[in-house]
This record gives sequence, C-alpha cells and structure tokens, in this order.
Amino acid sequence: MSRRVLAIAANLALALACLAPPLARAQDSVEERLSDDRLAPIVPGVYVAGDKIGFSLDTLGGEFLLRMDGTPEVFVLYPNRTSLGGRVLKYDSGETALLVAGWGGMTLYTDAQPGGLPAVRTGDSVAPSPPSVSLSDMQSAAGDSGQRLAYVRRLTLNFTADWNALASDSALRSFAYDAMENAARGLDRFAAYPAAHDALARRVNTILIQTNSRPLIVLNGKTLVVTFNPGRGFEGRASSRAIAHALSTLLSVPQK
Repeated sequence: MSRRVLAIAANLALALACLAPPLARAQDSVEERLSDDRLAPIVPGVYVAGDKIGFSLDTLGGEFLLRMDGTPEVFVLYPNRTSLGGRVLKYDSGETALLVAGWGGMTLYTDAQPGGLPAVRTGDSVAPSPPSVSLSDMQSAAGDSGQRLAYVRRLTLNFTADWNALASDSALRSFAYDAMENAARGLDRFAAYPAAHDALARRVNTILIQTNSRPLIVLNGKTLVVTFNPGRGFEGRASSRAIAHALSTLLSVPQK
C-alpha cells in the first residue's frame, strides 16, 4: 500500500474518532428526552391548534385549567404518563383533551376534530378567577338557563338553589353559579340526541344546586341534584362533559 493511501486512511480514522463523541452525546440526549423518567414539559400559556382553534392552559397544583376561546367554561385537566415520557391530559369525564409527546409537541382533541390538531404556544395567559356575581345575577342566570333549554331543546326545566344561603356568601355564590352554568351546558350537551332529550323530558323537571363534599349528580324524584364543594374551587364542581356523562349513566341513555 502506498504512503499516500496510508495517510488518507489515517486521516479518515482520525476524523471518525473526532465525530464519535458528538454523535454519542446526541444519541444519549435523544434517549434521555424520550426516557419514561423525564416527563414532557407542559408550559402554561395561550395556544392555537390547527391555526384556527385558540385556547389557554394554566396550572392548578398538579392539574391544569383549560379554557377554549369563545366559551366561558373552565375545565380541570388531570395528567397521566404515556409512553416515551409523554403525558395525556384528560377531562373529569375521562375523555382526552391534550396529548403531549415526550419531545414537547402538543395535540388538542375536540368533538369536531377527534383525530387531533397540532397546537403551538403563542404567548402568556392569565389564570382564570372564580366568577363574581350578585344574588340577582345568579337568579337571572337560573331563569335564562331554563329559557334557553326550553327554546333550544324544548325542555321545561327549573334551576334553583338555597338562595338564602347564597345571599350572604359571595365565595359560595361564585362556585354555585359556576356549578349551575356547567349543569346547564351539560344538560344541553346531553339533550342533543333524541333518546336523551326524551329521557330528560320524562324524568326531570328541576335542577337543584347544592353543596357537598364532592361533586355528584343524583336524581331525587324528578329533581336532578347537582352538588359542588366550594372549598375545592374549580376542582370542586363537575364540568359540563362530566355532567353529560353522568346523565348518560343515570338515565340509561348511551352517549354517542
């Protein structure tokens, strides 16, 4: 073998030796990022999914708060691990809201887009606060909710609560109002299907909002009792999705 060939071979070997550590480090980095011991980062903020659906994500202890643009409801999302360090964030109804890959990519799932839409962060968000309402505001909202369900779903439902207890306690009133609004949205969601509508029309005429140690949906005669725990804030009341899901079980009407 000529000296020139030997020199080329030696230089090539030296070059490969120099490249090996960076390549090894890059491989280690990928493996570390995809390790089950390293959870995908979830950064609070304002997001856009599929270039058209806006939403905000904020932290609440170990959980997250989701608000979709154009809607007032605040959803509590509960995270769980997935493979390769990813995380899935689910509604209290058990449905998937967001999936975060181990490398950080986020996907939003909606009723209209069950296959998911990629989401990107566009800025900072301001965490939601409990609604501030007067007693008269809440009583008016109760009437409005009944009227809307009568107009949109042809249902005659009366919303009520312990107005005397709510009159002097603004904090209690805030989450009672929130629980009532979620109940109205859940009823509307459930009644979108004929079998569900008919079951509600036959078996429910009153929606009673009251406190309890945890959120429950109970049928007492023709009164649907929706409970909430004001001490637990947003976590202390059921979402509209959870209410629709509970109604499906309570009235034996499968959800689509």
